Amino acid sequence: MQTILQISLILSSLLAQSVFAERIGFVLEEINISSYPNVELKVKENQRSSLNREILFIREQKASQVRRVDRPEIIQPEGTRPIHIHLIVQMSNSFDSNVQGTEILKRIVDAAGEEDRFSFAFFTDDVFLPKLDLSKAEATKEAKLPGGKTNNNTPSNLDYVFQKISAHIGRQDYILLLFFDNEFLPSPDARRGAYLKDIPLNVLGVASEGSGYLAERYGGSFYSINRSDSLSQVLTNLEFFRKKPWSIKYESPFRDDWHLGDEDRVRVEVETQNAGKLLYEYKLPWTIRTLLFLLHPGVFLPTIGFLLVLTMVAFLVVLRRNEKSAGNASNSVAEERLHAIDDEQDAYRKMYGDQYQLLYSEENRIQTERLTPVAVKEFEDGEVYEKATLILKEGRNPGKQYSLLKSETTIGNSELADLVLYEQGVGGSHARIRRVRNRYVLYDLVSESGTFLNGKKVLRPRILYDFDEIGIGKALLVFRGK
Repeated sequence: MQTILQISLILSSLLAQSVFAERIGFVLEEINISSYPNVELKVKENQRSSLNREILFIREQKASQVRRVDRPEIIQPEGTRPIHIHLIVQMSNSFDSNVQGTEILKRIVDAAGEEDRFSFAFFTDDVFLPKLDLSKAEATKEAKLPGGKTNNNTPSNLDYVFQKISAHIGRQDYILLLFFDNEFLPSPDARRGAYLKDIPLNVLGVASEGSGYLAERYGGSFYSINRSDSLSQVLTNLEFFRKKPWSIKYESPFRDDWHLGDEDRVRVEVETQNAGKLLYEYKLPWTIRTLLFLLHPGVFLPTIGFLLVLTMVAFLVVLRRNEKSAGNASNSVAEERLHAIDDEQDAYRKMYGDQYQLLYSEENRIQTERLTPVAVKEFEDGEVYEKATLILKEGRNPGKQYSLLKSETTIGNSELADLVLYEQGVGGSHARIRRVRNRYVLYDLVSESGTFLNGKKVLRPRILYDFDEIGIGKALLVFRGK
């Protein structure tokens, strides 16, 4: 039975080498396509291999097409970065093993950076004790190996542990498995790569065929716990792992070859001279693929040309229609203005008789043969202003100003009004201000809600003075004369 297990382990090792050779020595931590067609890879090396000593060949495959990447840019950033260290530790019923394990944990935590994070997972046959995402200070308190019972089923225990913690492990994390089982044989789940995907697993344990296989299967390093320098090697590897990853930047060879309905997946192969191949793929979002298709010169230029021609034709059609309707429109506006003036005159004739025109109409319309109204003195005593302005004090746009430049200004909520107020209680043609001999006269155009001057309802034309307040509906205007 033992012989059969060893043969199975050897065959699995050969199979693992053929699979893991695709990525041995390097780990792809991140793929960034946010600036496509510019693609950036973040690649982590280990002490056994370095991109400085490698010649890279990068190829992309879309559907059945394979193209080589020209002149990739390879950069190694300076400095280090904080890391998350996962320590998976087997508890033992041996006092010496627990003391040794505790010493190893404390040495690892003490050597870490202040910004590093830690996660512990202690296990035996009957215990699973996780302590996740700890600071260095918290990890220092937890870095002690509690006593356990037996370890008769280490393969199944490891299956359970990785089922529980694999979701908390990222591509940029460092994983170290510390265990004391000298008869360990990997489970079927371990052999087929179910523990971790594209993340190295480092093993510090009793030297055995199974423990060495586990480290090799998952692209990590094996350290014999019986060697005096094993812990120093682990700390050196940790320090190397803390270095920032290499950055490989290139421009996708498929940048100008995207069509509607194309497959969204691009497969990439990074081949090294000594460390095999690194395989991965990325998916290009639908929005980026559509934008690339529309910006292609073969699509963009004809589309823009067609839209320009269509715009010019539409402009000419609209221009011709405007020329035909310009005369009719001007005549209709003039007629509406005349009707409005006639309506105003009829309203004031009903209220004040015919003599209201004598004083408050324009000079060329004054009928000298009529009797002078009583209000002549009020008109003559009125303030003379070179120019005047209305300021909206209360309403939708407080502070808005309107200059009274015309000889008459109509106020209302109609588009025909000179000063349009979209306020509650404002009629279509609500009030009017006329300039007569540089005096400004306020009229109410028989509105439903009335016009108010300084809080009093306007029952006849009134002369305006500086700082007078005019109430029209919910709006309050201030008259300023200069």
